[in-house]
Amino acid sequence: MNAHIGTSGRTCIATLLIATIVVGSGCAMQPSKQQLLRLTESTLDIRNMQTRTFAASSEAEILAATAAALQDMEYNIDQIESPLGVITATKVSDADSANQKAGTFMLSLLCGCDLTQGVADKHRITITTVVLPSLAREGEYTTRITIQQVTFNKMEKIVSRSIIDDPVAYQSIFEKLSKALFLEVNENA
Repeated sequence: MNAHIGTSGRTCIATLLIATIVVGSGCAMQPSKQQLLRLTESTLDIRNMQTRTFAASSEAEILAATAAALQDMEYNIDQIESPLGVITATKVSDADSANQKAGTFMLSLLCGCDLTQGVADKHRITITTVVLPSLAREGEYTTRITIQQVTFNKMEKIVSRSIIDDPVAYQSIFEKLSKALFLEVNENA
């Protein structure tokens, strides 16, 4: 007896194998809706790092203090949506040092090619703040800050994007916001 399987036999076996895998994977344990919507521990930690509650007489007072603090940190206010409690501000800074620029220039001269295309040139840091009335206590407002960084090369193309999750950065911003809020409240008193 010959153990030879023809082309149509192989096709049939392959089809059966694929069908078994597809049907079997459909029967795998699917996560429940609650599991899909549950936030991970790390997500909650990041949200806690990004959020503070401040006592103030109004949301407008916190928005004004936030705008002042961001401007003090040399950010340009791009957008203020007072009804939504949102402020977006950006700052552009050099991404490369003088040594890196000189080295890249010298290598470009030596090899006769442009090596500056892949080199980081500028960082654009965007801070977005959202201020909402606290659900826990009247007269308190919850402020959440998120920070994103986009790095561009010499050709204005994006080299990298990242979310800043450094606790020290958030702590520093919230300290400045707290001081600005203190000044805002005392100026209006």
